[in-house]
Amino acid sequence: MTNHFKYVSEKQLWRILISDTDKLILENRNQGSKEVFFQCIDLQNGNVILKDFQFEEKNWIGIEAIYKDIIFFHRYPQRDLPNHKEIIAFDIASQKILWHNNELTFYFVDNNLVYSFVQGFEDRFFYSLDYLTGEIVEEIGNNFAVVNLLKNEADLKKNWSNYIYPEVKKIGDFIYESKLSEYLLKYPVVGEIEEIELNDLKFISFHIKEDDQTLTNNFVVFDNLNKNILKKEILNKKVKNFLTDSFFIYKNFLFVLKGKNEIELYKLENNLR
Repeated sequence: MTNHFKYVSEKQLWRILISDTDKLILENRNQGSKEVFFQCIDLQNGNVILKDFQFEEKNWIGIEAIYKDIIFFHRYPQRDLPNHKEIIAFDIASQKILWHNNELTFYFVDNNLVYSFVQGFEDRFFYSLDYLTGEIVEEIGNNFAVVNLLKNEADLKKNWSNYIYPEVKKIGDFIYESKLSEYLLKYPVVGEIEEIELNDLKFISFHIKEDDQTLTNNFVVFDNLNKNILKKEILNKKVKNFLTDSFFIYKNFLFVLKGKNEIELYKLENNLR
């Protein structure tokens, strides 16, 4: 397990997405100005492709999906409303907007088609668009059943086999591992423990209750083979609630999330499976 690269920002990390070609897409938001910024980093070599990228609309915009290195963005019709409107197709390679549709709303993308809709008084009216040009390929109408069937098929195609997310355990599950349990029992560990076990390594995140009743979120990497701790660090201090999803594995990369604005990325010696 070796350090690959670290990402730190002054702005809060809002979303983490990874494209099929291992482009790491990050969405950051400035909590004061409400502005949103987008980053794109090549996961394999750490090269920065986009840094603090913004559109003309700097606040009310977000990501719908990434498909074949095209990022599909949306805008919001009004402030403080969750509804999405418009489709902006942005090409990572050229760093240019390929097309922009002001009338349609993104639904999903599959088979080189963007499925979208216009919201009528009672029904949605669906269209399929060419994902590269935005041109209408088919007017599907208000047949919701047909479109949802296509969406279900698209969802089933998504490949999650490259990801490993933590399982929830209790401290009693670690008693049989004397070195690890000895370490955990030193501290007032509270709540559940998140764990990934892979290739003789065990990655765990847990919380310690401090004297002032706040929580400290810790991360530990334990070597099952040699029965020793390879890494330990604090991810969050002075928190009042239990924090989950503070780490995951993608292919042979370990992502560790620290605070609200930092990612530590490690390269594992072996692939995911």
